[in-house]
Amino acid sequence: MTQQQHTHTTPIVALPQGKECKPFKNNPLDDTGTVGLVLLVFFFIAIAFKGGYKYITDIANHLFSIRKRQNAFEIHTTSETFLMIALIANTCIMSGLALYLGIDYWHPELQISHHVFKAVAFLTLLYGVFFLAQLLLFHILGFTFARSNEDTRLWLDGFKSSQAILGLLLSPAVFISLLYPSIIFIMIILSIIAYFITRIIFIIKGFRIFFNNFDSYIYFILYLCTVEIVPVFLICAGAFNLCKTI
Repeated sequence: MTQQQHTHTTPIVALPQGKECKPFKNNPLDDTGTVGLVLLVFFFIAIAFKGGYKYITDIANHLFSIRKRQNAFEIHTTSETFLMIALIANTCIMSGLALYLGIDYWHPELQISHHVFKAVAFLTLLYGVFFLAQLLLFHILGFTFARSNEDTRLWLDGFKSSQAILGLLLSPAVFISLLYPSIIFIMIILSIIAYFITRIIFIIKGFRIFFNNFDSYIYFILYLCTVEIVPVFLICAGAFNLCKTI
């Protein structure tokens, strides 16, 4: 057999074609600090949730009710207050995660996935400051425009309840986004819708409390522009700029 014949009869083994290497992208579920932060809040909620669904029902009632005289048997216990604090802390963390996922999705060039815990922690803190600033502002507005302290209390109860419920609505959307990144866009949109639904319900309650004459329409429009619309753009811009500096 000649050399040429040997060359043509020997089978040629094709080398497997590999794929181009892609950099590993961190996920908040892979970050110990972020997961520990979420589990800590869930732990606080589990401890405070001794009254079962009753506390959640009371919180939801605060969001809708404008009844000015409390029932004589209605007692606000320490556990209920602790649960409210835990739920609002949960809202801050879920909002921080939602902001992280949204910024990472629409602005991957920032590469915040290289600093997951740092980004989530700062965004959580940012939303916490946003919540406290709104709470202070509503105190001032209530003191200025409310007809009584009871009206202010009802309004503040509605705000805190709306924030507590917002965290419960954001939780499934955020966790689904973490587990199934392929549908993250849909979950982000649902998170945005959940935010606006809770705000609209809170705005309606405020309108029911404070509206008493035609001039209230002017104050209501100013309120919407300065307290409900502008802060949304401010926190989004603040979150984006914060992530740029991380």
